[in-house]
Amino acid sequence: MSGEKIAVGAEVSFLNEVGGGRVLELLGRDRAKVRTRDGFELVYPVKELVLNLRDPSRGVSDHHAQLRASNDRLAERIERDKGKGASVQNAGRAHQPVDDPAVMEVDLHLHKLVEDEGALSNDEKLKFQLEFFERRLNTAIRERKKRVIVIHGVGEGILREEVRKALQFYEGVRFDDADPRRYGYGATAIEILHH
Repeated sequence: MSGEKIAVGAEVSFLNEVGGGRVLELLGRDRAKVRTRDGFELVYPVKELVLNLRDPSRGVSDHHAQLRASNDRLAERIERDKGKGASVQNAGRAHQPVDDPAVMEVDLHLHKLVEDEGALSNDEKLKFQLEFFERRLNTAIRERKKRVIVIHGVGEGILREEVRKALQFYEGVRFDDADPRRYGYGATAIEILHH
């Protein structure tokens, strides 16, 4: 905040929820009674109140308070699930495998494919990942899967580009970015067109 204190009569927004109201009473140093815009009188921790200043260049609007709260929730999700693949790119959601038998997921993260990635050069790593991808894609075609989701990660984009180059040699496939809400920006969705 800009150093201004919450006081009786101040207009405030709620940091962790939509809305705001007017401070009716300060209850000690860390709590305040607020009459919400809906007419309810509720007690909130002062640290969860954001002072609304009429000058938008000096204050935090409801919108900005919501953005802060959203960013806080994202950071909490990432911290909680960081060992499961949660990141900013996938909105802090750890990857959950699909249950649809017509869809195959192929995760090309090297640590999931080999025991010791340090034993391979960068060229060998890329070659191994691409060969694994093509074997899984051929299996999906043979098993008449409808879709294949290739999880290649964001990185520098080299693996993504090589996967997409390889797909150009397959007839009867279409591909595009996978759903970023589920996979972040590090996956390609392949539709297999069976005749």
